[in-house]
Amino acid sequence: MSSLEHATRFLVEAEPEDWWVLHAMEKLISSYERIPIDQISRVSGLDKDEVEFRLGRLGNTMLVICSESGHSLTSAGLDAIALNSLAKRKLVSAIGKPMSTGKESDIVKAIDDLGKEYAIKFYRLGRINFRAVRKKCEYASSFTGHHWLVVNLEAAKKEYDALRRLHPLGVPVPEATARERHAILMKKLGGSLLSDIKTLDHPVRVLRNIIESAKLAYTLGGMVNCDLSEHNIICNGEKIWMIDWPQYVEKGHPNSSKLLDRDLLNILGFFRKRFMIDCKLEATTFYVRGWSDRLEIF
Repeated sequence: MSSLEHATRFLVEAEPEDWWVLHAMEKLISSYERIPIDQISRVSGLDKDEVEFRLGRLGNTMLVICSESGHSLTSAGLDAIALNSLAKRKLVSAIGKPMSTGKESDIVKAIDDLGKEYAIKFYRLGRINFRAVRKKCEYASSFTGHHWLVVNLEAAKKEYDALRRLHPLGVPVPEATARERHAILMKKLGGSLLSDIKTLDHPVRVLRNIIESAKLAYTLGGMVNCDLSEHNIICNGEKIWMIDWPQYVEKGHPNSSKLLDRDLLNILGFFRKRFMIDCKLEATTFYVRGWSDRLEIF
């Protein structure tokens, strides 16, 4: 059973005191690898016997892990907190089947009271090698062990902020409507990952749309994605969306120039290999930076 399945099952039977304990543990995760019971009691306002009883219930539903050295909040516990908060805000009334499960996130369908469809992205950065994440994401440099939950919280916050900045500028990114903890609520997109698409009716137009979007993000938004590739672009006909922004850097970052060129090289290489389309890196990078008005794709 997945962490989300544990979380949704718990929502049905949760009692107020369970939430007091979960929220207390959430407040303490950045300070403890294993949280002492007296600290949970202090923050929750419950006596020690009540906390022990609640920890037993939460442990049985896999929302916490208990040991003699202390107690840890799990991904399922954080999932439950996020889902409950979205429900209390009347943003989500039910969640559906998973849309995708990756190394760094789970995305599931959701609906509100009016039946409108959304997607919720839950960060799962602890599922991949720590060194790889630390190299790509600056906010992960000082976290280990139990603090993967903190890494996920920071990643969700950073991506949510990026999406909220870029979408009003006309950059084709998911429209984020809310964030709760490590979960981002977004309007549902239609299409497929570019990496899964074998043929395109108009590949030159699609490549141009991607380059134009990278230019908007850089010149108007002041951002470099830092992980742009065929795996982070959703395509539907000629329409594209650039997804996954937790690792972005501002264009004033000392490595932004190198990272922008790497992003563009990834995309140009993919189109050259799969669709036999060529576009020179130098001309592309000049165009994206706003140094040139010409872009030749052939």
